[in-house]
Amino acid sequence: MEDRPKGIERRMVHRLLVHWRDAQGDGAFPTLDAVLKRDLGDIGPSIFVLRVADGEGEPAFERVGDFFADELPSDLTGQPVSAVPAGTLLAQAVGRYRMTLAKKVPITGGGEFSHVQGGTVLYRSILLPLSEGGDTIEFLLGAANCRKKDEDA
Repeated sequence: MEDRPKGIERRMVHRLLVHWRDAQGDGAFPTLDAVLKRDLGDIGPSIFVLRVADGEGEPAFERVGDFFADELPSDLTGQPVSAVPAGTLLAQAVGRYRMTLAKKVPITGGGEFSHVQGGTVLYRSILLPLSEGGDTIEFLLGAANCRKKDEDA
């Protein structure tokens, strides 16, 4: 990880939360464009976007960052969250989507899990609610990063 000046947050999920809050303006939720047009720096490849279904359907992927490509058998764009393979970072990251929709606030998560490709992985993730013009959540913006448990911090 790059060196940051003292006082600058190093955790990706916290930096994305700051971008979300800065883009929020006077509304309850910022728009997807308001967040993505910001200079997200090294966060970009670790982002995914879910389009929230009307009614009770599952959200579907609008975008999946390159960071997740090695653990996925195919592009998940247009696929529902249930299409995410178990034991992947992306599965861990999308797992809190129901809570984010119910509470209507950003939800962070973290922990460890056994990765489908082997080894124990430590991760952090965030899901952020977005609206295109009101109080209805139409998108969830997520990001996640990880490292193998036995790697140096």
